[in-house]
This record gives sequence, C-alpha cells and structure tokens, in this order.
Amino acid sequence: MSYIIDDELLNDIRDKIDIVNLISQYVHLKKSGSNYMGLCPFHGEKTPSFSVSPSKGIFHCFGCGVGGDQISFIMKRENLGFREAVKFLADKYGIELKNTSESINTQLINKKNRAYEANREAAKFFMLSLSRSKSAYMYLKNRNIDNDTIRDYGLGYAPDSWNELFNYLSKKGFNGDELEEFNLVSKSKSGKFIDRFRNRIMFPIIDTKKRVIGFGGRVLDDSLPKYLNTRDTIIFNKGKHLYNLNIISEKSDREKIILVEGYMDVISLYKSGINYSVASLGTSLTEEQAELIKRYGKEVYICYDGDSAGIKATNRAIDILIIQNIKPKILTLPEKLDPDEYVTKYGKLSFEIELKNSQPYLEYKISKIRENYNIESPDGLSGFTSEVSKLISRIKNPIEMDIYVDKISKQYGVSKNSIINYILILNRNKKNKEFNKKTYEYKNKEVKDKKISINTRYIAEDQLIKYALYSNDNFELIDKKINSCEFTKSECRIIFEELAEYYRQGIDFKDVLKNLVDKKLISQDYADKINIIEINQYSSDKIISELIGTLKKDSLEYRRKDILQDIKNLEKEEPSKKNSEILKLLIDELNEINKTINISQ
Repeated sequence: MSYIIDDELLNDIRDKIDIVNLISQYVHLKKSGSNYMGLCPFHGEKTPSFSVSPSKGIFHCFGCGVGGDQISFIMKRENLGFREAVKFLADKYGIELKNTSESINTQLINKKNRAYEANREAAKFFMLSLSRSKSAYMYLKNRNIDNDTIRDYGLGYAPDSWNELFNYLSKKGFNGDELEEFNLVSKSKSGKFIDRFRNRIMFPIIDTKKRVIGFGGRVLDDSLPKYLNTRDTIIFNKGKHLYNLNIISEKSDREKIILVEGYMDVISLYKSGINYSVASLGTSLTEEQAELIKRYGKEVYICYDGDSAGIKATNRAIDILIIQNIKPKILTLPEKLDPDEYVTKYGKLSFEIELKNSQPYLEYKISKIRENYNIESPDGLSGFTSEVSKLISRIKNPIEMDIYVDKISKQYGVSKNSIINYILILNRNKKNKEFNKKTYEYKNKEVKDKKISINTRYIAEDQLIKYALYSNDNFELIDKKINSCEFTKSECRIIFEELAEYYRQGIDFKDVLKNLVDKKLISQDYADKINIIEINQYSSDKIISELIGTLKKDSLEYRRKDILQDIKNLEKEEPSKKNSEILKLLIDELNEINKTINISQ
C-alpha cells in the first residue's frame, strides 16, 4: 500500500509515541536524573551507557555513539528501512497512514482484512471445540501440554465433522467462496463446501503483528497425512513465515534462536522454559526465513531430527543460513530423539547442556563426511581428506581456514602441506580466488586509482531505476542482487523502496513516479529525467548485471581506499600482536578486493 510520509506524520509519531515506553520494550531502563539509562542493545557492554531522554524524545549511547529518535531506534533494532519503520510504528500505535489515493488497492486491502478476520474467528472456533472434546484435550494432556501452554499458543481442535466450521463462519457473515480462497474450506465433488481441517489438533500460525495468518493441523491417530497446513493464500506464504516468531519478536534480548522441525518441538521447549525456538512450517528452510532468523537472533542453532531426512534438512539449512552470513551451530540430540521427545524425557537443564555442547557447522559437516569413509584404509583416508578439503576450501576467512587445516592434519595424521596443496589445486581448477598461504605478504606497491567517477555511478543508478520501473521481472532481478541502501542517490533509494512496496502489494508500477512527485518525495525534474532514459529491454538481464557490477565495483574501490589508509596508520604505530593480527586481516581483505576488481599488482 502506498502512503504519504510527510512532516505531519513524522511529527505525529514523535509526539504520540513515548520514547521511553517504546525503548523499554527492548531495553531494561532505570531512571537516572531526568533521563533513563540501560545496557545498549546495539553493542555488548556490562556498564549502562545507553541514555534515553523523554523531554527531548531521543536516545544516545555514549559507548558506540548510536543515537536518534523513535524511528531511528526501530530502524536499527528491527533492521528495517525508513518507510518500513514508519509503518511499523504507525501500525503499532494506531497512527493513521494516509493513502496517496484512497482508491488504490482498496479491494485488495479489504480482502486481506476479511482473511485476517476469518482466520481469527476460525481460531476462536477451534479453541472452543477443544474445550468440548475430551479426546482432543486428553491428547494434549498426554503430550504434557498444560492449560497455560494451550492458552499461550491458542491451541484448538477441528471437530470430526464435514461442515461445523463452515456453518460457524457462515453465521459470522463469510461466504463459501471467500472461505475457500482463504483455505479454510474446500469444495466437494457435489459442489458443497466442507471443512478443510477435520479431527485435528490445530496450531494457529500468528505473525509478529499478532494476526492469525494460517493453521497447521495434526491428526490424533496414525492416519495420513500426519500434518496438514494452510496452503499459500492472500495473507500467508509458508516460506516467508516462522512458527513462534510472534513470541520471539517480543523478547528484548534475542540472543539465541533454535531452528526445529515441528510445532510440538517449539511448544514442548516453550513449556520447559526455553522460549526461543522457531519452526519452518513444514517446508525446507527458505532464504526469506533465514533473513527473519538473522533479524531476530544473534546465535543460531539447528536442532532437527537425527534421521536421514533430518540430516539432509540440516545440511540444506546450513547452506541457506551461510548465505545470510550466519554461522549456525548444530545440536544433535542423543538416541536420535527430537526436541519434543528429549525435553519431555530429560528436561530443560539436560537440553541446555546439550545446547552448550553444540557443534560449529563445519565440525558437524566434517563429522558427517567421516561417517562415510573407513579412514583406517589408505583409500578411505584419501577420500575423506579430499572431501573435507573441498569443504575447507570454501572458507573465506584465511585464519579460520588455517585452524581447520591444522585440526584435520593433527586429528587424522595428514600433512598440512598435502591439504593446502589440494585446496590450491581445487581453487585453480575452478578458477577460484588464489589461496593466501598464511604468509599474508603485502606488496607495498602503489596501484593506480581506478575509482569510478561519481557521475558514472549516478548514471548507472538512474538506469537501474529505469529498468526496475519497466517490469516486475526486472525489479525481481535487481532486488535479488542489491538493496535500497546501496544506492547513493536519495531519489533512487526512495523510488526503489516504493517499488518494493508496490511489488509486495501487486500494484502496477506505472504510477510510481507520479505518486512520489505528488508526495514531494522526488522532484518533477528528476521524474522527467528518468522517463526520458532509453533502455534495451531485449538485453535487460545482461545490462542490469553490468550496471549492478558498476555499483559494487565502485563500493569496493571506496573500501580499498579505506583499507590502504588503515594499513598506513597501523604501520605508524608500535608493533604489537593485536596490530599484527589486524594488519594480516586487512591485507587479506585488500588482496581479495584487488582480485575482485581486476587490479593487477
């Protein structure tokens, strides 16, 4: 939905939202004079240096220097863009957002609201049905689920009936066609509407805004399918949500997240006192879910079942999380128990001990490779070493790579040189980056500055915006490779964020520039400039990739210049072990940048 962000709205947010009340939901604050103090949520500290001023409506950390108002805080704490943060606060505190045109997408908005309301009423019906079903209630009791947990998760029961839910919702004013679209009912061969969920324990799926967006249903016996989930609807996409994220989003610390397979794993952990697990809604972990995990947790653990399917899912989840620069730890429970079974049998303390002993993801992968080889035989040891070397060759940090080379060498009696040489061969054969052999040599040679001119970068940004405006396919391609903050021109960032909003809502892009001009977020001159840019749609994919490459190369050039200055500053300081380690890391990063942007040394 497109909405106006003007001075009136911003002033409303700053005036109506008590900054102490807002920040207190994330940070434990204590009054100190006229201000409030607490531990900074943006960097680790033991002594409070994070100050909130209710009279000025601002916060400031004297430790890391971060500061701002309500919007700034939410942008940083929730990892949101400016427009998203404004909408987040407006929705949370009931501040009205004004549409650029009241007619834009009204039908879609109304339909979504109907879906939310239907799901909410369905959840109430399932909860009421649970209170009336002795067998369903006893099923949960036998699974050690108490009344408090039933209430906290809104658990319910879908009766063993063809149309009780349909009849209930019909009386609430919903018709069969829309309920079918919301995936609460389906049509029989005779054309009658029947309940989709029957004779199942119901798990409502709730988003971070406390809206019921879908359901998962589990049978009470051994019939199949064991679980039945809401299909994708106008308000629900299972690959973009995580079960229990609504509870985690309310936590102030957000230190850990445990990724588990099922609803009952999450609920049993919660009941035992471990309230920081999420489940991926009956699907393999997706990149969108990994982004959510990154946003809400600092330490990530994977605790899937120990069977072959669980191992496969674990390896896939590792790969997806690594893309988000998350280095997960893997918790493999004894006796091949799942989290539900384990915490029920052994309790919270034992589970936390197992959690503390979780394996770093690389060690987990190495242990699984080890299971496939008889390392007592020369062939087995050779095969094992080759496969592990392939794994190690993908480590980007040279220090971490050296640690694992050394560990494998000592543990399995293979020379370090053999492993290093094999990695070099792998990288050469694949035309990958040259392996830096721990010497961290720095060739102190002046390199001609090839920084892209500001004008060239601005032209590339304008052209990317023009391509993004042309079609959804172009926008998807660009959106996958860069985000709005990578544009240096404010106009480009604003347009790109607006396009993202239109894209999510399924609105045609044709009025984007006009609406932004009307809202005075961009000038008419700039809109005219974009409109007259000519593009070659027949070669759009190639040109878009080249334009993105221009932006990324320019960013690397700036980073290279900063590193060179940092190196010069370090060389002026007294030698120390710490400075030596920093210097090695800087030189390694510089070498990687030089190779990436094809600067010959």
